[in-house]
Amino acid sequence: MIIEEFVKGSGQYVILPEGMELMDKITDLLKEYIAEELRFRKVSLPKIVPKSTLEKAEIFEKWDQYLIEVNPYRFPEGETKGVKERYFMDPLQCLAFYQSFENKIIESPIRWYDQSGPTYRNEDLDKIIPGIKQREFHRAEFVYMGPPKEVEKIADQCLVQLEKLCIDIGLKYRIVPGDSCYDKGDIEVRDIEVFIPGYKNKEGEPWLELAGVSNKYDFQIKNFNIQSKDRKELWSGCMGIGLDRFMTAVYKNGIDL
Repeated sequence: MIIEEFVKGSGQYVILPEGMELMDKITDLLKEYIAEELRFRKVSLPKIVPKSTLEKAEIFEKWDQYLIEVNPYRFPEGETKGVKERYFMDPLQCLAFYQSFENKIIESPIRWYDQSGPTYRNEDLDKIIPGIKQREFHRAEFVYMGPPKEVEKIADQCLVQLEKLCIDIGLKYRIVPGDSCYDKGDIEVRDIEVFIPGYKNKEGEPWLELAGVSNKYDFQIKNFNIQSKDRKELWSGCMGIGLDRFMTAVYKNGIDL
């Protein structure tokens, strides 16, 4: 057993010692195969973002049902101390990346990765599957900005390195077209799905999305007014990897790391 339910119906789970041992090994492998190989630098991004960030990223209305709002304690007279703006748990983990570069002139390319804390989504309780779909889950997020050709190259390299990792540990996988987090039909997304014994997706197949690699072109660059020092065109992209799902896949397949 690698996880157990925290509070009944919460969609949250305690990762037990055996599970954490697996997850630590997985994050070490991601560091070796992707971060070090492709020169990503580790950061810790905020997990709570203001409503204005969600609006600038154009996901507030599409993601409203999945958002978990952070409400400060209010005194009996209705007042609160601290920030007044509405804040939400970041449902994507990359929004804080763009917010941190808003209105800045950068030297590109930039390659960051973050695995510093949980991501939160208000998933329907009847869709919760332990280790697969949870309200609180863990991710490794690789985000990058640079010239268009560089971004395309980084996205391809991320996919190749994750494929190599799956092959080397003996985890069956396949690559399929993915869905974008945004209402933008031209955003390219490629998913890596992994085989999990006993699991069935919407099509009744034992394949689970483990990671998505996307090229956002200049979509978020423009939304957050980010510019390159050389005044040339900037694109961005990301690869998000579900760590709980990776842990579950390794455990269910009986893979010894």
